[in-house]
Formats: sequence, C-alpha cells, structure tokens
Amino acid sequence: MRSGLGFLALLAAFVLASWLGWWAIPAVAALWGFWRPAVWRPLLSAALAAALAWGIWLLVDFLADPGAFARLGRRLGAVLPLPLPGLLLLSLLLPALLAWSAAALVCGLANVRLTPEGDNR
Repeated sequence: MRSGLGFLALLAAFVLASWLGWWAIPAVAALWGFWRPAVWRPLLSAALAAALAWGIWLLVDFLADPGAFARLGRRLGAVLPLPLPGLLLLSLLLPALLAWSAAALVCGLANVRLTPEGDNR
C-alpha cells in the first residue's frame, strides 16, 4: 500500500512537471532517484510514472479538441512514416527516457561513497 501511494505521489509530481515543461521531468526524476537510492525499482517507477503523466496530458489535449489532435497526427505522420498510435508511443518514450536517465544518474551518484583522505583500507 505504501509503495502504491508513493507511486501515485510520483505520478502527480510528474503530471505537474509535464505541465511546467519537458525540462522539469528530469528534475523530478533526479529528486526521486536521490530520495530512493536503489538500483532498479526507482528507475523503472520514474520512467513509468513520467510516461503515464505525459499520456495524461495527451489525453487531456485529445479531449479538449479531438479535431486538432487528429490534424496534428496527420501532419506528424507526413513527416515521420508512422501511424498515430506509433507516434503516440514514440512521444511517450521521451519522458520515460528522460526520467530513467536522470534517476539512474542520481541513484548512481547517491550510492558512491567517498573515503576520507588518508584512509587506505
């Protein structure tokens, strides 16, 4: 239950970060990686929550104006030879990779232990 509430809090943080801009996603993921310095679980939860948050905003945009969303899909489909579902999955990959890489970097840095000078163990 506790981990589920933590994931929902992380998802809410990524929803807010996505609203602020793409650059806020690595910042939230870095804080998550520092707060939960482990190896795989925080990294995967950060990537999944970021992709879900981005997907929520895509859904909000679709519900606000489905016609504009379809026109955007057609225009992007003319540039990238992918159908709209492929383009949506590709766009969800960006926040997932940003969050995963920022959380991985900070997790790695948080796990590094520096020995004091002169301590040759």
